[in-house]
Amino acid sequence: MNKVWMLTPLFLPVRGGTEVHVFNLSRELVKMSVNVEVHTTRDTYTERGKLPPLEVMDGIRVVRHRRTWVYRDSPSILHFHNLGRKFSSWNLYTFLFFAISSLVETPLVMTPHDIFVSDQGRALNWLKREMGKRVDKLIAVSEWEKEEMVNLGYDGSKIVVIPNGVDDMAFIYPKSEGIEDYLLYVARISPEKNQLFVIDCIKDLDIRLFLIGQVRDKEYLEKIKKRVHELGLGDRVKYLGVVSEEEKYSLMDKSLAVILTSEMEAEPIVVKEAMARGVPVIVGNRAKVLSTVVKDGVNGFVVSTCEDLKDAVKKLRDPKTRKEIAENNVSTSREWRWRNTALKVLELYKGLV
Repeated sequence: MNKVWMLTPLFLPVRGGTEVHVFNLSRELVKMSVNVEVHTTRDTYTERGKLPPLEVMDGIRVVRHRRTWVYRDSPSILHFHNLGRKFSSWNLYTFLFFAISSLVETPLVMTPHDIFVSDQGRALNWLKREMGKRVDKLIAVSEWEKEEMVNLGYDGSKIVVIPNGVDDMAFIYPKSEGIEDYLLYVARISPEKNQLFVIDCIKDLDIRLFLIGQVRDKEYLEKIKKRVHELGLGDRVKYLGVVSEEEKYSLMDKSLAVILTSEMEAEPIVVKEAMARGVPVIVGNRAKVLSTVVKDGVNGFVVSTCEDLKDAVKKLRDPKTRKEIAENNVSTSREWRWRNTALKVLELYKGLV
């Protein structure tokens, strides 16, 4: 296999689910002697052209383009991940490339990361379905995502389910002792992550809430700050910004639970990380995939209302319940290693070249 190109609109140091997925998958493939190049932009969530045009991360050559990737050099595999902002240069070039992809011999693989099951309007939805027709393989990160894609008209025979892995560090980093009375929300600051739902609930709960993650939408951060002020929660709701991986795992370990109530997810890496640490999780029921990862009352709780959240917090304050859930999570997560995910992806590549 000559070279695999991973194509993603954003990449580290941006740390959303897609970016973390691409990094970990690429790193494991490099360990298996696969020549991987990540092609991305020089942008972050909030700044354009900020990042260097070329660097190497853990053996991965990262090529950052000013606005969009450009096909050249005939790589062995083109592996697309997600799409950029609606009418970005990245998207326009990608759509044009797929329009003439029959002229290219390179096999095309796409991991949509929920973008194919989100409604973006008639025109973009049609363009995404056309992309789906032209790829050789689609990778869904959950059975739920595959089912949703099939329901929307994507060819099920092209779809392979390969779940997200969990970074080895989540398994081996020393666990912080002691439980403190707070919920930890780990997600980028963006409306689809729905942090406001939890903040609205906190006003009637005797518990703290810590938010960590990069800011994708500055206006949404201001809405969060305004709501916290309006509800008089300044002493109980804190945005801690971006933290290191070590700090993240320490905060997870000490939390009563990790919480995620997103509007949309393909398969939440942060929930799986918490489970690998033996930490209970609370998830919302709007992103349907969350309730397929978290079994209510077994390895966490699924909530739809503030009353549900209040009940979950009450149950998790019982040491016996929390211990049982923690043990279930550790047991469930044992196979969630990125190496296992990479082996499955590599097998898929080999079937195409």
